[in-house]
Amino acid sequence: MRNANQGFSLIELLIASSVGLIAIAVVGSVFLSGYQASNKRSLELLLQQDVNDAFRLIKEDVLRAGYVSGGRSSLKISGADNVVYVNVANNCLAYVYDATDGRKYNEFIYNDKDKKLVYRSSNDEITVLNACSLSRSLSYSLIYDKQISVDKFGILNKPISSASATSQLIKITLAAYLNNDIAVSTAKSIQIKTRNWQ
Repeated sequence: MRNANQGFSLIELLIASSVGLIAIAVVGSVFLSGYQASNKRSLELLLQQDVNDAFRLIKEDVLRAGYVSGGRSSLKISGADNVVYVNVANNCLAYVYDATDGRKYNEFIYNDKDKKLVYRSSNDEITVLNACSLSRSLSYSLIYDKQISVDKFGILNKPISSASATSQLIKITLAAYLNNDIAVSTAKSIQIKTRNWQ
């Protein structure tokens, strides 16, 4: 039996300290891996939310395209065949509608050089000749470009005809990634059937 006044030996103290340090290291590594996974998930959610918000804005705005208050036919930008002018070569949509504060001419353009999805709204008339030009001013990035780059933006346009009217089905594909971590990326697409305000 050990004497009650006798303490721990140096070897026992070293073993206890080593076991304690190993336990702290295991708990710390589990905490750090959980923190890193949580941080990556929050960045993925940020990216998903920004892309979803961009799609929601595009869809809501395109569904307004062609609306003219009190008119019998849809509004179209000058020279366009449909209510939404699609320029596949420039990855651009352009359209017009009447809003409560006047007629709005809107465009969504992909700027491949800067990896941005640009949105522009104006009261000034646009036509197919001057639409989809990146040189015009007053454009805004639709996605938070300080953190996110748009890797791909594509538009496909398919006409839909019925006996009374012609409409169109627009498919938009968007791929984006985080500027500081390209491993965090997403690719989504939506289809929008444009309205006929006739």
